[in-house]
Amino acid sequence: MVDPVRHAKSYPFPVPGKSYIFRNGDVIAYRDQEIDKTLRTPVLAAGSNQSNEQLARKYSVFRGDVEIPVQRGTLANFDTVYAAHIAAYGSIPSTFYPSPGTEVTTYVLWLDDAQLNRMHETERNYTYDQLDSIQVNFGSKTQYLERAYVYTARVGCVNINGLPVALKEISARNRTLPEMTQTQMLEYLRLRLSRKQDLDTFIRSQIESSEVRAERAFALMEDAIQLNFQRKTLGKY
Repeated sequence: MVDPVRHAKSYPFPVPGKSYIFRNGDVIAYRDQEIDKTLRTPVLAAGSNQSNEQLARKYSVFRGDVEIPVQRGTLANFDTVYAAHIAAYGSIPSTFYPSPGTEVTTYVLWLDDAQLNRMHETERNYTYDQLDSIQVNFGSKTQYLERAYVYTARVGCVNINGLPVALKEISARNRTLPEMTQTQMLEYLRLRLSRKQDLDTFIRSQIESSEVRAERAFALMEDAIQLNFQRKTLGKY
């Protein structure tokens, strides 16, 4: 078992660094011409859903085979920033934020209906939103996706000195926002709310207590920056 505190610090978790097929927990080579996407929904991953390790945790409840095409690219005019809530495993998770001129790394998950329903179950602090006519660069090929979907933090994003903060672990071109690693963000929260605790104790307390998590999340929510960009909300989870 991975130590829970180390796990919290490692968000958004390891990624293959390339397009891949997630197949029953394994990473398989991605060959676009062999994939039928007709009955699949393109969902853009802002944070941990990019990781094959996180997908393995989320889809471990499925009894049969699970195969998900995962296409690496960059999303234009957005960045990935810290959401103003705390995950049950102790990390500060992420959400997309509009950022003109920025191109942030994303992974497009092509989910079938059962996989999409399961993903909804795991995104309890988010809305499920439709984006129209977005620009995604897949290596040498740029595509305008007529329609794609994202999960957007319901309470907005962390506010530090009036600005959202990007996840340093997720690369971006032309990034204009300040950035922090997950450990730096957790340390910022500790200094803001509980200076007497060392960082590992602080993290462990919010993993072990839903009440502690709720109190700290409320503090983040008080001055959260709201997410105002053009989208159609299809569901709240």
